[in-house]
Amino acid sequence: MSQLDLFADIDGPDQPSTPPTPAAPPRRSLADLPPAPAPVTVTVSAQPRAKLATVKPKLGHYRPTQRNPHETAFDIAEAVSYAWHHAQGGAGIEVPMGVVATLALWPLRGPDAYLAADWWLSLDDTQLLTAFRECWARWWIMRPDLIDRATPLHKWVDDEKPGPKRARAVRAVVEAALTRGLLHLTSSDDPYFRSTTDVMGAVLAVMRSQGAHDALAEFHTPPEVAELMARMMFEDMPLKPGMKFDEPTGGTGGMYRAAVQVMRDKSIDPHEFGWSLADIDELAAAGAAVNAILWDLGPHVLIACGDTLHEGNLTAKAAQEARESLERRDRLHSQAAFLAAIQKVEALVRDAAA
Repeated sequence: MSQLDLFADIDGPDQPSTPPTPAAPPRRSLADLPPAPAPVTVTVSAQPRAKLATVKPKLGHYRPTQRNPHETAFDIAEAVSYAWHHAQGGAGIEVPMGVVATLALWPLRGPDAYLAADWWLSLDDTQLLTAFRECWARWWIMRPDLIDRATPLHKWVDDEKPGPKRARAVRAVVEAALTRGLLHLTSSDDPYFRSTTDVMGAVLAVMRSQGAHDALAEFHTPPEVAELMARMMFEDMPLKPGMKFDEPTGGTGGMYRAAVQVMRDKSIDPHEFGWSLADIDELAAAGAAVNAILWDLGPHVLIACGDTLHEGNLTAKAAQEARESLERRDRLHSQAAFLAAIQKVEALVRDAAA
C-alpha cells in the first residue's frame, strides 16, 4: 500500500455535518477514540514569567528563520547531533530528542516567546532539569494520553543526580537548538506556523544510525512530497467533521502535518476530525505524540506503538491505553485536590487555636 492510500480509510458521507457539544455522545466515526480530556486547573508559578520579563534579547545570538523551514529543521537537527556527540552524551538519542521536545513544548507562546532562549541559557544544571520536569508535568496534566506515549523522551528527567557528562551534553544540545532558531519555529501562538515543519522527525532522521533505519525499515518522506500528496488528496475530497484518518506506519506524523496545513488553508478545523497513527519505533511514536500537541491536532488523537503487520489494527489497544492515562490523571488530580483541602482545613484550625 502506498502512503497516498493512507487517507483512504475515512468514514465519510454518513457522518453528521456539525460537531457535537462536549456533553453529547461521541460521533459514530470517533467512537473508538478517547473522549476529549476534561479541563484541569493548573497553577503555574509566576517566577519564570517574572524572570522572562527582565530578559533583554541578545540579537546577535538568535536569528529568525529566513529560509525554508524544512531546511532549518534539519539544520537544527544536525547542530543538535553534533553538540550531543561532541559532548560525548552517549548512544541514547532519546535524551537529545527529549531536550528538543521540551524546548518546543514550552508553554510560553507569542511573537516575543523566542526571547525565552536567554532565560533557558541563564539556568544552572539543577534549574534546567527542574524546568524540564515542570514542562512535562504541565503537559501530562493537560494531555496524559499523549505524554504517556512520549515517555521515552522524558523519563530520563526523573534522574535526580545525572552525571556531569550527561548534564554537559544536555546543556550543549539546549544551546545548539536555541542558537539555530528552534523557538522561531515552535513558539508561535498560531498552530499554523508551528506546523510549518517537523523538527522531531528531522532530529530522529539525523541522529539515528543508518543501520537502525534499515532495521526498522524507516523511510523519511520528504515534507514537500507529503504536502503535494495531501493537496492532491484533498483537492476534490469533501472534508466533513467526524471523519477519521488512520496512518499505520506514520513515523513522527509528517503526513498529518501536511494534512492539517491543507485543512487550515481551507479554514477547516483539525479538531473536528479523528487522527490515529501507529509506528513500530517507540521514538518515532513518541515524537508523533509531541507533534500532536505542537501542531494542535485536537482532542481526538491516538498514537500507537507496535508492529501493524503482526499485531493488526493497534487502534483499539491505543484507545484503551489513552483512556487509562486519562483515568489515572483524573484519579491523581482528585487525590491532590483532596489533600489540598485537608491542608487548608488544618491551617484554619491552627489559626483558630492560636
